[in-house]
Amino acid sequence: MDKVQISKDELIAVLTKNRDQHKRDYEDALGGYRLVAESKLKKVLKKIKSGEKFSLYFNDLHEPDSHVKEYQNVIDMLGICFDVNVSISMEDYLKYYKNEWNWCSQWQFSNSGYVTLYNMSGVGSADIAKYQSPKNDD
Repeated sequence: MDKVQISKDELIAVLTKNRDQHKRDYEDALGGYRLVAESKLKKVLKKIKSGEKFSLYFNDLHEPDSHVKEYQNVIDMLGICFDVNVSISMEDYLKYYKNEWNWCSQWQFSNSGYVTLYNMSGVGSADIAKYQSPKNDD
């Protein structure tokens, strides 16, 4: 089977749910990233103040990527479609319906530590709000 017909409304609902979950996961990863960055910078600042040799290069610190726009582009495209049902390929089915985008595995691997750190109880609980990303759609 090369293509499948699916209700446009159902596909929009699935994409919206997946987009919203990705946005929450991204915000958690960004919060964890900021916690790690702050920790590393505090260590460097301590070295600077003590006169020790220091580096401002952090090769193991990678800012998470947001893919919200990719979800939103498909949702927007479906929103202007007049058809009640749409035909999608296996590749599109895996991305849009099963949420198996080509970037998913790498994204989860590279950000799982940040998400875990951010969601651990007691980590930065008093200051956690300052690590949340600004509210936008990107």
